[in-house]
Amino acid sequence: MQQRSAASSTSTVRKIALLVSHLLSPIILATILLLVTPWRDSSVRWSESVVAALFTTIIPWLILAGAKLRGKVTDMHVTVRHQRHRIYAYTAGLILCGLLVLQLMDAGAGIFIEVLSILLGLAVVAVINFRWKVSVHLAVGTYVILQIAGAQSALMPLILCFIAVLSWARIRSFQHTATQVCGGVAVGVVIHYAHQGLATVLG
Repeated sequence: MQQRSAASSTSTVRKIALLVSHLLSPIILATILLLVTPWRDSSVRWSESVVAALFTTIIPWLILAGAKLRGKVTDMHVTVRHQRHRIYAYTAGLILCGLLVLQLMDAGAGIFIEVLSILLGLAVVAVINFRWKVSVHLAVGTYVILQIAGAQSALMPLILCFIAVLSWARIRSFQHTATQVCGGVAVGVVIHYAHQGLATVLG
């Protein structure tokens, strides 16, 4: 009876962790970040943020959904490492197409830097993925929360809480180890500072 109760409790925790993982998925967080860019940077037009989101997250997600329906990937989070290479490749191609469209729209530097940072993050994760499975949830989640918080140090408790909750969800859903989660956080922090560097150079 106790074993059954423990198993039921573990199953409930895993379901909650999976729900959190779905709600805070990289696609959702990155799309929100791009769509609210005009609120964070008044030089960015709404049309630019929509185009950026379309090519960076929305179209890649639709293609991923099609791959899932055809059985090309096991799940929408692409938790099997060797299935990620093709996903990363076509996503990078679409992001480059998006940058071209933004160039034709004469978009401002703000949205270019945001999309370039996401492309850089994708490239870093893709390279790491050849030898090791890093948490993309934590890489994107950490980057997004740092970008939204900006330089407001008063929000640091909120940032840490967000990262802790997402880390818990990925570990308790048995999708990542603690080391893979920490690796994702490190990537997110590095890309956040890379964004600041790009802003200094291109801004």
